[in-house]
Amino acid sequence: MPVKTVRVNDYRNYRRGFFEFDPNLNIIVGKNGAGKTNILESIIVISNTKSYRSSNDADLIRKGADFTRIILNTEDKEYKVVINKKNKSLYIDNDLIKKTSEFIGRVNAILFKPSDLELFTQSPSERRKLLDIEISKVSRIYIQSLLKYNSLLKDKNKLLKQLEPDELLLGVINESMSPLIKIIIQERENFFAVINEYISPIYSLISGKEDSEISITYKKCSEIENVNEELERAKEKDYYYHYTSFGPHHDDYSFYMNGYELNSIASQGQKRMVLIAFKFALMKYIQYSTGSTPIVLLDDILSELDKDNQERLLNIIPDNTQVIITNTDINNLNIKKPYKLIELKEE
Repeated sequence: MPVKTVRVNDYRNYRRGFFEFDPNLNIIVGKNGAGKTNILESIIVISNTKSYRSSNDADLIRKGADFTRIILNTEDKEYKVVINKKNKSLYIDNDLIKKTSEFIGRVNAILFKPSDLELFTQSPSERRKLLDIEISKVSRIYIQSLLKYNSLLKDKNKLLKQLEPDELLLGVINESMSPLIKIIIQERENFFAVINEYISPIYSLISGKEDSEISITYKKCSEIENVNEELERAKEKDYYYHYTSFGPHHDDYSFYMNGYELNSIASQGQKRMVLIAFKFALMKYIQYSTGSTPIVLLDDILSELDKDNQERLLNIIPDNTQVIITNTDINNLNIKKPYKLIELKEE
């Protein structure tokens, strides 16, 4: 569902802000520091219930203010996030939503940003974070299973730190963990199956090169049918190291080009194209899972591409998709479609 308007109060550099969007192509232009990225971030906060730029919600509050408020309107719904320095409240049509799982993903957006390249060098925990956010937005069973698993993991690690852990209680925790681990692995397998179906052909369309095979390998903790056995086998190691050595909290994934790990053979330009292809494959995953098309947010991405690549990227975005682009100068963009221009002044 396209965004109609976004209103913010005491958010980042905005005391007040009101932005109205076209259901198709929008371009936000302004100097660095004018607040272009902040507008896209506000949409992501509504989509994910959190910022991608800070783990501390209070960082979104304008300096000197007590709280911040973001209100996003679609054609038929109003979504609101209110953050003060102690907590965060979520609302749909002014009804308080107590569970994050009932709010996340109601407005689905995919963000393309220059720092995406860090995905290849980040820690496995950061890559899992991206994976968890994107699957959680489309799968209620995934986010519920993940939340329960993380709670049990915290209890298990606390128990393992004791001098003489209660073996009976550990057995109960493992028994509770097992079905959750299987659901998490299954949902992650489904995710990568869809991504791998689309990422290579999309890469070819964007880059103009048809001789590169792109894939992602999911490095899972276990095959689903072996989970119970692996939990049992890990007991001795858990006791020795005093933490949970087996589980999906150790999962990771790697990108490959023509059978070689991407980091070892690809240029920065190729990596950028692979990441853009990954994001568009993610768009296909959301469409496959929900039947709806997410909003596409391009934060200063086009300026890093030449004119031909800009045109190819914009051409693969499906018709009737809302796209919001930020850039410092409209003249740097190769836009051949009608668009709405939002120009930010420094003040």
